[in-house]
Amino acid sequence: MASTAAWLFLGATPVRAAVVWGAPVLLTGCLVLWGVAVVRGGGQTSRETYRWAVRTASTTPDRGARAVPLRLGGTRWMSARLAGAMVAVPAMLALWVTLAAVDMRGTGTGAVLAEAGAVIEQRTIVRIENEVAASRHSTADATADFTVLLPSPTGEGVPAGFEATTNYRREVGSELYVAYVPGHPELGAIGDDQRADVERQLAGRAVQVGDAWAIAGFWALATLGPLGFWWRKESMRRPERTVGPGWKALRVSVTGSGLHVDAPPPGSPEAADEKKRRENTRRLRSLVLEGCGQEVPFHSQMAAEAAGAVLTGAQGWLLWHPQQRRGRDVLAEFVGDDGWQLPGAVPVQVAERVEAAGVMESAEPDPERRVRTLDLGAGWLVTASWPVVVGFAVALGCLAGLLLVPDGGAWRVWTAVAGVLAPLVGFAVQAVARMEHGGGDTAGG
Repeated sequence: MASTAAWLFLGATPVRAAVVWGAPVLLTGCLVLWGVAVVRGGGQTSRETYRWAVRTASTTPDRGARAVPLRLGGTRWMSARLAGAMVAVPAMLALWVTLAAVDMRGTGTGAVLAEAGAVIEQRTIVRIENEVAASRHSTADATADFTVLLPSPTGEGVPAGFEATTNYRREVGSELYVAYVPGHPELGAIGDDQRADVERQLAGRAVQVGDAWAIAGFWALATLGPLGFWWRKESMRRPERTVGPGWKALRVSVTGSGLHVDAPPPGSPEAADEKKRRENTRRLRSLVLEGCGQEVPFHSQMAAEAAGAVLTGAQGWLLWHPQQRRGRDVLAEFVGDDGWQLPGAVPVQVAERVEAAGVMESAEPDPERRVRTLDLGAGWLVTASWPVVVGFAVALGCLAGLLLVPDGGAWRVWTAVAGVLAPLVGFAVQAVARMEHGGGDTAGG
């Protein structure tokens, strides 16, 4: 923290001073809150969260409650929220790891030098200490404490030390690129064998531009690929739609939840042999809807067991258009009599079986019927437990510390570890509390 103290002493602005000292204070405060939250424990179960969501989406039934609505809401917000989470969580983890692992040496001194108008020159090495090399070969990367002489107003060279990692082992008498402030050797210096790396430290960047692109590439491979697969195959995304000719309707009630095995039909390319049949067999946790003697598995973005417990007994219309498909599913809507609309899907084979049974009606929509989207995955934003909320607060505090505090040190690694583990511990505490209360639901959505 010596460089930080020098920074403040030499006239740093109040804003920067607040940044330097505010981040550790924020982190400490978050840790205290987290400790209190862990002691409290508890939290909402998925069933309680789902009950809240149903109450929020429900309206008072009126004479049109049993009618089919003309307009069905879209799922842009639901899909965007889930896609955002799939991008943001890996991005935050990558940022934590990067900020903890990258070379942060000298960033405090670099900020001081940049503020005071540093210049970059090649200076001769006069002493090398604490050298650690990747191998004994002279061309191996090496990290060491280097000392150079900086010019002073009296004409005498003032020694200045800094730590740097060079592309090959250096000797006394060789030169490094060094940043310092002419006339103020007391501010110290930073250096490296690459001028771009010295410029990076003066600019306050954690990694060089080339390294940043490499990190971004790995992040994209690990994040955008799964996101694209989910978006095409699993997402419930759909725009607002109008119920018109060709739509089918079935009067149903919820009888619970169950596991539906969706296997490819015999003779299809997906069932050419036993291996392909296993690979193309899906096991879907679904709501079980029953109407006119037909049992229909309905799956959506939800924890099926919790949804089944909350919605059992609910009645309404199951709607779909036979041509509106995605993959192996027919896009479907379950419209409850209480005024909510749950977006989901029904396996194609089940939809064809129900249609072949001749029990579905042609939908006759009522323009006056109004419904609200039942978003079971958004309830945790309101009913999330203290351990989870404060766990994320600690994670954000750790990230703020890594981003804002200029000094390096081993604390960065431990801060990154705390930031990654805090939400996980929060979820673990919440899960244990649920089990103790006999509500072992898992969060859905």
